[in-house]
Amino acid sequence: MSLTAADLEELKSRLRERAVSLRKEMESKLDEATGEAHDAGARGDSGDRSFAAAESEVDAGEAQRDQSELGAIERTLARIEEGSYGVCIECGADIPLERLRAQPLASRCTRCQSAREAREGRFR
Repeated sequence: MSLTAADLEELKSRLRERAVSLRKEMESKLDEATGEAHDAGARGDSGDRSFAAAESEVDAGEAQRDQSELGAIERTLARIEEGSYGVCIECGADIPLERLRAQPLASRCTRCQSAREAREGRFR
């Protein structure tokens, strides 16, 4: 089953909306972390500075996660443009539309993704 042009447009739109949301979240976290670090350094005691540093680390971790997801979105949009989206990168089978609607970043069919997760779980 190939994806229709309407299916692809729907999925591209969702991916682009998520990308915009992630960029806004990252910008907000960066502004927040900068402000908190400045405030704690300017008027806080060592406890305030420690708390601000820990909070800044959490914000940095969240921003890194968001950046990773943003990269995955960009790679997925590129796959749509090149015509390889919706095809499993391991076995070449079509990925069902229902799976792509639930997980637009999916690059593997359910069978290949399950096998991959089982392999990774076994080696951890």
